[in-house]
Amino acid sequence: MRILKIIGKILLGLLILILIFLAFTIAPVDRTDYHEMSYSKQMNDSLEAWKPSKDTANNFKAGWAIVNLTPSKPTPTAGYGDRKGKPYQSIHDSVFVRAIVFSNTLKPIVLVSCDLLIFPPEVTILLKEKLKTIGFDWSQVYVGTTHTHNSLGAWGKNTVGELFAGKYNQNTVNFIADKVLEAIRKANQNQVSAKVGYGEINAKELVFNRLVGDSLGTTDPMIRVLKIQKQTGEIALFTTFSAHATTLNADKNFLSADYPGEYVKQVSKSVNFAAFMAGAVGSSGPTGEDLHDDFQQEKNISEGLSNKVLKEINNIKTQEINTLALSTFQISLREPQVRFAENWRFRPWVFKTLFGDYPAEIKALRIGNNVLIGTPCDYSGELMPEVLQVAKSENLNLIVTSFNGGYVGYITHDRHYDLNSYETRVMNWYGPQNGVYFQDIIQKILKKI
Repeated sequence: MRILKIIGKILLGLLILILIFLAFTIAPVDRTDYHEMSYSKQMNDSLEAWKPSKDTANNFKAGWAIVNLTPSKPTPTAGYGDRKGKPYQSIHDSVFVRAIVFSNTLKPIVLVSCDLLIFPPEVTILLKEKLKTIGFDWSQVYVGTTHTHNSLGAWGKNTVGELFAGKYNQNTVNFIADKVLEAIRKANQNQVSAKVGYGEINAKELVFNRLVGDSLGTTDPMIRVLKIQKQTGEIALFTTFSAHATTLNADKNFLSADYPGEYVKQVSKSVNFAAFMAGAVGSSGPTGEDLHDDFQQEKNISEGLSNKVLKEINNIKTQEINTLALSTFQISLREPQVRFAENWRFRPWVFKTLFGDYPAEIKALRIGNNVLIGTPCDYSGELMPEVLQVAKSENLNLIVTSFNGGYVGYITHDRHYDLNSYETRVMNWYGPQNGVYFQDIIQKILKKI
């Protein structure tokens, strides 16, 4: 009997310890309306206080440059956890940093596109320190990536980062930052007077809703293009599209820029320079996932995009630019809501331990009546109609890009929040109501910019 009592006390003690651990580790999902929460009110106050630049772009100039981002020896690749951090085995095609610098009589502003999965937060932190060495600062820089799942890894400084991008290596972070600085410096040196035009082309046959299917969901089907033409006649194209760069699957363990890299190659045969950024890629995949040949799928998407763009390029008329401004907004967010069940989540300290704790921003770049909104996430194409409607009412051409130097997971449409899927359960870190919250922020920026 005494032994049974001792065992009972031990089991009771273990049960109490488990309950204490669970109490400190998990919590119910907070579904309070975002309008009623302090983070939303803080963000709204910040946007209300924002005064957009009134400066005009006299003597508008542009310059561009490309720098090879291919490392001297294999690194882990980022994008597929199935690779378990293994270094790539070969180089299918090189990866690059591309920069376009715009300027007027004030500070220059630069667009930077990298052939990377995301723009790593650790690289952002380093760039904020090192940009001053070339006469820039972070307030002048707008970044994005092609979102290829076959480029450099080793840049994630936490458990989940290493799961998707391999073991962290500070040398890789330094390497990426240095290549970005080199591209900006070179682009800044070859500026001449220029004009800019905007075009958009429907490519609905090249993208599908990978979250719920096209019968239940929507996509953002538009190719969006900025055409920059120097007074010398040289032409650059900046393009965005919303299909994930996942034509090359996890079994292809080589370095590659995926379909965006092939698209840029093809377009560059007809113009002097081309750059690509992932648009509203959340919930969106490239058509042809049923093909057994990844390379055929890549070819179909890249050629489909390039053929459409080159067919329309002469119809995109350029004009003088009278406004150039870049604004950065720190985003206030709900506590992290990483869920393991529909109504249960891990507490914020667990999230920060596994994922890290980085600030999040939205960038707003205005070039004439063209506005680029840079988001720190996989921004869903299903969220585009409402923000495009506001942009149209303000006589603005809107381009939304993902992966702007921070990362807060997937921002999906709120009607899917309780769907038990990768995007909405595993990677929707700050919901619920994050879709409409981000729409609200973008709409307010557009109405004031």
